[in-house]
Amino acid sequence: MNNMPSYGSWGYPPPDYRSELMKARASEKRALNINVCLLAGLLLLYNLFNRILVYVYYYLAYIRYTGSFTPNFRTVLSYLQENELTKGTGFTMTANLFIVSVSAILLVSIAQPVMKIKVSDMVKPYRGFVRDGAMWTPLSITFNILIGLIAGMITTALNNSGISVPKADFSITSPSHYAIIIQLVYVCVIGPVIEELVYRGIIIKLLSPYGRLMSAFMSALIFGLMHGNISQALSAFGGGLIYALITVRYNSIAPTIVMHIINNTIASIPDISKAVGYDRGSDISLTIQIVILFAGFYAMFVMLSQLLRQITSDEPKCVLHEGERFKIIFTNILLLLYFAYIIGGYVRSFIRANGGG
Repeated sequence: MNNMPSYGSWGYPPPDYRSELMKARASEKRALNINVCLLAGLLLLYNLFNRILVYVYYYLAYIRYTGSFTPNFRTVLSYLQENELTKGTGFTMTANLFIVSVSAILLVSIAQPVMKIKVSDMVKPYRGFVRDGAMWTPLSITFNILIGLIAGMITTALNNSGISVPKADFSITSPSHYAIIIQLVYVCVIGPVIEELVYRGIIIKLLSPYGRLMSAFMSALIFGLMHGNISQALSAFGGGLIYALITVRYNSIAPTIVMHIINNTIASIPDISKAVGYDRGSDISLTIQIVILFAGFYAMFVMLSQLLRQITSDEPKCVLHEGERFKIIFTNILLLLYFAYIIGGYVRSFIRANGGG
């Protein structure tokens, strides 16, 4: 006896099923494209704000030190460089703090009223978020270290082959109490909060309705590329992937802000201790990282699989399969423009590091 439902002369499935499926696919594709455009637009705006605010900060610094104004930016830059102001940690960290803070404020002021992306919807602090952040920190640091080791081998191989690989330098020059404090404030507090807001909150808010794991991967990819150099980009991708998984797991960036602050604080110990004349900072940082690695390996082999199961069990039901969703993301013109801008920065830094223009 045939137990299949009867659809009359039309057979199985009915014609309206295919029609509705095609409509659903077209609707989901359109909605995902819109969100990717919004995401790319916000990322491009954020970088545009950063570029503009560099000029604003330099002009403000020039006015502060000279008491005068000139429309000629070359004059401003020459003055600051000749007086070696741009080489000091206090100056550069204050610049970074000003630029990213104002950029984030401008970005949120656009995202909230225009795109209905609320900061409160992304942060969502809850009881126990500090505990959760501390609990998952060893896993993120372990991923960061392991992939950082791979990045180190790659950069060493490139350097040995005669290709200079640009590196970021956060060492404190011309140390002063102000320089030390402002670096701590920027690197260990304000920077992590803003980066979590932009590179976890906004990205995952816009993409997670179309795949929580997919949004976590894209968040980690964009976060890694943002760092501007190979060694930092690869290690930041590893740590950022765990940040993103925790964000989608708890539907909040509150625990990842805690994780990010702890990570950056530990990483800053050598530079800060050197600046204050304490020569054991590197040993302390290394000891902390070794202890964290033990906890991180435990989390990797015991807790990570549970974390992934919790995330995948609550994946949104999408009509498009994962490959189609990734294709939509990576063929979006605005996002490709953003990637071109970021990768262009890598190319320019490589050219400069290897004696180019």
